[in-house]
Amino acid sequence: MGRRASHGLIAMTGPGLALQELLYGFIMELIFVTAARIGMLDYGDAGALVLMIVGMNATWGAIDAVVFYLIDSFGARKHVMMINKGKMGGQDREEAIAYLVEEFGGTPMDALAPEEERRICEEILRCRTEDSYGMSKDRRDMALSSLGCFIITFLTIIPVAVPILLIQPIELALGVASGLSSVILFFVGYKMKDYFSVNGWVMGLFLTGVSWAITIVATFTGG
Repeated sequence: MGRRASHGLIAMTGPGLALQELLYGFIMELIFVTAARIGMLDYGDAGALVLMIVGMNATWGAIDAVVFYLIDSFGARKHVMMINKGKMGGQDREEAIAYLVEEFGGTPMDALAPEEERRICEEILRCRTEDSYGMSKDRRDMALSSLGCFIITFLTIIPVAVPILLIQPIELALGVASGLSSVILFFVGYKMKDYFSVNGWVMGLFLTGVSWAITIVATFTGG
């Protein structure tokens, strides 16, 4: 059940975006936990600290979801506009081809020779754009992806909030929350071998190390 749910969330967002949101969530929480452990954060009691963490993650999760939806939605509209513009020929066609080549940056097309990239983009300009039903479906997919971003960020609260609320004294709870977060970050990095051509152990250690480096710097610089 848990595996199906995690695969479902990754399918909603894609592995790269899912990893990004998970890092956002854990790093923001670890900043609060670390600041509390070293006395830089006056949090009152365990419940108040968890409320701060929930508020921060919910806020940034919502911001990311809205921004990603708007960016994807505006981008899709521009794709259609540029493809239709390119059908007019002349300078408009060259502008559209240059736009498409740039938009395909960071995709498998980067492995192709420049003339092959151009040929593919020229072929795209000869294709029909999708109808209103297809565009509506795309917007629904974008909305689901944005929702997935929020859910992933929000779910990272659980392994931090549960120890803080259930374990006494609070100092031990904060240590357990930090340790549990580190273990999860490592295994998330390790599982990335299933989605990217990376060594799982190296990626796990790298992800954990980078997360803690950012956490420490942000804690002491007011991040």
